Amino acid sequence: MTSAESLISVRGVAKSYGGVLAISDIDLDIAQGERVAIIGPNGAGKSTLFGTIAGEHRPTKGRIVFDGRDVTSWPPSRLTKAGLSRTFQVARLFGSMTVRDNLIVAATACRGGQGAWWDSFDKQDPAVIERVDRALGRTSLTGLADQEAATLAQGARKTLELAMAIVQEPKVLLLDEPTAGMSLDDARATIQALVGICRDQPDVTVVITAHDMDVIFAVAERVVLMAQGKVVLDGTPDEVTGHAITHEVYLGSKHG
Repeated sequence: MTSAESLISVRGVAKSYGGVLAISDIDLDIAQGERVAIIGPNGAGKSTLFGTIAGEHRPTKGRIVFDGRDVTSWPPSRLTKAGLSRTFQVARLFGSMTVRDNLIVAATACRGGQGAWWDSFDKQDPAVIERVDRALGRTSLTGLADQEAATLAQGARKTLELAMAIVQEPKVLLLDEPTAGMSLDDARATIQALVGICRDQPDVTVVITAHDMDVIFAVAERVVLMAQGKVVLDGTPDEVTGHAITHEVYLGSKHG
């Protein structure tokens, strides 16, 4: 794949903190509609790469192109409006708001135009409400719509964050450990929701980090292995998870 064919193109990207490299020399191309899992041991740089693509960290060097535009210095708010939505390992919610109002905020935040999202926050906008209801249904949160986010169990909090990404109707979903901390039942429901998104919205690009192999094999058609801040393998799920390097640096002998 060439960078001209990519929706996301990462070229020579590095990020350091206090002189310590978290990621270095990252080259990665992701096409529209691809489903990519980024895996690796703790400290491999997966979340740093996500944060750099999403505009939360400015690269120490290198270049990021999204949808044909150099977005290396763009802030997250501008990237959200351009069609890139992200979730986190630990859900980031408005705790005092209801589930529904969290989704209205997310749907409003991705609108174009100038000014902060609260300038146009409107619970009565029919288009926003339609999107919110659709996201609630897709993630099985309809029954919790009027509950305050702060009172949700961990699994429901993570599910709400996924719904907040979905409601923005993005071109790209960056999902950082979408099933982390979930019960088995909640994880299965999340996987089903992700499989549904991939089936029903083939043009949406999905990029996930995950330690859960069930997520990887259910969602990903391509797996990128990171170790010590670099990409070391890139291939199909079977190719990468079956490779000796993956067993050496990540899966360990218990999977061998």
